[in-house]
Amino acid sequence: MTNTNVIKLAQPGTFTDSLTEILRNGARALLTQAVETEVADFLGRYANLKTEAGRRQEGTRRACRRHPRERAILEGAAARSQAARSDDRPTARHCRRGARLLEGPKTRAQRCWVHKTANVLNRLPKSLQAKAKRALQDIWMAETRKAAEAALDGFIETYGIKYEKAVECLTKDREALLAFYDFPAEHWKHLRTTNPIESTFATVRHRTVRSRGCLSNKTALAMIFKLTQAAEKRWHRLRGHHQLPKVILGVKFNDGIEIVRSQAQAAAA
Repeated sequence: MTNTNVIKLAQPGTFTDSLTEILRNGARALLTQAVETEVADFLGRYANLKTEAGRRQEGTRRACRRHPRERAILEGAAARSQAARSDDRPTARHCRRGARLLEGPKTRAQRCWVHKTANVLNRLPKSLQAKAKRALQDIWMAETRKAAEAALDGFIETYGIKYEKAVECLTKDREALLAFYDFPAEHWKHLRTTNPIESTFATVRHRTVRSRGCLSNKTALAMIFKLTQAAEKRWHRLRGHHQLPKVILGVKFNDGIEIVRSQAQAAAA
């Protein structure tokens, strides 16, 4: 084996992509905001304290002489706030940029096929559910939007007369269920279901449910941030992550394939 054909595998937790950075930066920004609010609240409680001579005294200095425990809390919170700011100064800018990407009517919605399948099947007799499930799979597993539309129309024709509620549950989100066809084919696996998102926060949900009522909002936020940091070590790289910049820039895709226009068409547009 020579050096020319040795491929270095990426180690867990070492890869980066746009979506991961948006999630990480958003969590950091929320934590920083919570800590700064906590510090401001603490300082405000002692803002009007005065010395024995009647002079106004800095609240934190007076409070720290009388309340060692609160002094430790203040110093720790201030350190966390300063560390967060120095560690990631572009955080706020990244969060604003991420928010802008999600603004307006240009944001596409994709409904989860796992949840939609369960909701449709719940409106059908159990004797028909296995067959109906296969029919639903034929829709979201179709290679093209045209084939998916045909399969969806076939489902309506088969079940529409007797099971109107089941068909209505499916068709009311028709466009949102098929939105993934306008995105890279490599992303379809991630777009058709919310399972990747839910599994990401499974650890957080598991812990927060058991600690409900025991933590303040600020403490819970800090805990959620640390749990998410631990969970991200098990994240896998998104399929087709190299396509994300194209999606962000508005490159068009048809049935998962990028629409490549000629230079003449691009100039005319």
